[in-house]
Amino acid sequence: MHKLLMAAACAAILAGCHGGGNSENAAVANQADGASTTGFTIDKVPLPGEGRGDYLTVDNDARRLYVTHSSQVHILDLDTLKSVATVTGLKAAHGVALAGGHAFVSDGDQNGVVEFDPTSGKVLKLIPTGKKPDSILHDAASGMIWAFDGDSNEVSVIDPAKAAVIKTIKLPNGPEFSQTDNKGKIWVNMEEGNDIGVLDARTMTLTGTIKLPGCDGPAPLSFDPANRVLFSGCGNKVMTVTDADSGKVLTTVPVGGDPDGITFDPSRKRIYVANRDGGWTIIDQVDKGHYSVNQTLKIDEYAKTVALDPKTHRVFSSTADLVWPPAVPGKKHLPNAKPGSFRLMVVSEK
Repeated sequence: MHKLLMAAACAAILAGCHGGGNSENAAVANQADGASTTGFTIDKVPLPGEGRGDYLTVDNDARRLYVTHSSQVHILDLDTLKSVATVTGLKAAHGVALAGGHAFVSDGDQNGVVEFDPTSGKVLKLIPTGKKPDSILHDAASGMIWAFDGDSNEVSVIDPAKAAVIKTIKLPNGPEFSQTDNKGKIWVNMEEGNDIGVLDARTMTLTGTIKLPGCDGPAPLSFDPANRVLFSGCGNKVMTVTDADSGKVLTTVPVGGDPDGITFDPSRKRIYVANRDGGWTIIDQVDKGHYSVNQTLKIDEYAKTVALDPKTHRVFSSTADLVWPPAVPGKKHLPNAKPGSFRLMVVSEK
């Protein structure tokens, strides 16, 4: 994304996850348009290992949560948040996609996608892809796993039954977050082009791009399937709302600094924009083209990607205590993680 402990502790942690000791009432600010603010609690679940995390994936059917974390993936029970298994031996885990009992994680430093057993966490195979695969999804229309290769401006289409790349699609710019309607269309934000790539899932081709005027550096992307609109988080502190079919930009909504994750709760008509700056922008959907900022939710800095559990409406993220190394000219200044500080963040409505 953006190019550029332990059994004994777990019981105490989980008690906090359901309203006990480690819960915080979130601060509320920046209420807009007269919208009523919503109360949230934020719980923190420590997870073992070093480094920071990236995407999280919710499996609503199997009730599992996949949390990528540098060289590993934590597989948690989605309801209790207890550990089920851990995928180890990775180099730079980014995202997880699931297909018919198969599980796949993009590994940017191995230039490949790793197949693993979703129950045991056992690594099964490394599938070579383009350079630095990052975003990854399963598309129901094609039945394929789509891995978006950030440094080679490509999409690697993987047959999950064969665990092999069957098609490579060239993109005009490096891909960031992706979404599918599972009916034949896939979209991907392209940060450098300030646009969205449109892919035909069945023919496995790039069919066009959607320009995002007023959006500087779109990274996170989410999709409202009922209204068929796309939500893009932009580096210039706006979220762009785009009609997924016509490509028309419907409106923009102010958000926080450096957004890197968006999720949409269709039941509650609510959008969570995870900004790196320590505040999430919570947005209420009025209708397809109208939105109201509910609040800025104070949260730990760099809790930057999000995943929604549609059953409980809890939203998950991850972060760690940050250690900033000296800046290097010409390179994006990114933090390291303080050893032993990695944690799952659990945001729940009161």
